[in-house]
Amino acid sequence: MALGQSCLFLFRRPERSYLIKNISDPHVQELGEFSVTVYNSQAGRNLKFLKVISGKTQVVDGINYRLVILVIEGIVVVPPMKYEAVVYEKRDLSSYNPLHV
Repeated sequence: MALGQSCLFLFRRPERSYLIKNISDPHVQELGEFSVTVYNSQAGRNLKFLKVISGKTQVVDGINYRLVILVIEGIVVVPPMKYEAVVYEKRDLSSYNPLHV
């Protein structure tokens, strides 16, 4: 590199993940149920959401939720199965206006 030239290096800090402490939080459970609904529609399956049993979050441009979910399939009486779902949640404000009441 010649003198007078500049070089820009971008270093990304590795994003850390954190255990979800309150796994029974309604928002976490709702994300788990959402993931099963989307999976069923995309894969043509009939999984029934039972609950999220563990998970981690990772803050990026939004939040990645890596959830371990218990499900059963249809009406078959077998032990619940564990699935891992990664749900990306991005909060994006599209408008914010005062209301004149």
